Amino acid sequence: MEKALHSELDAEWVKLIKEALELGINKEEIRDFLNSDKADAVAVGS
Repeated sequence: MEKALHSELDAEWVKLIKEALELGINKEEIRDFLNSDKADAVAVGS
């Protein structure tokens, strides 16, 4: 069951990254966001 959850989360992350790239957000901007405090706030639902 845990493996299925990880696969689902991985697939969701892949989809989000692909959508961001299609919107013109480059890899460095994605990386910067994921390393920022904003990403932490989004992850906890703030």
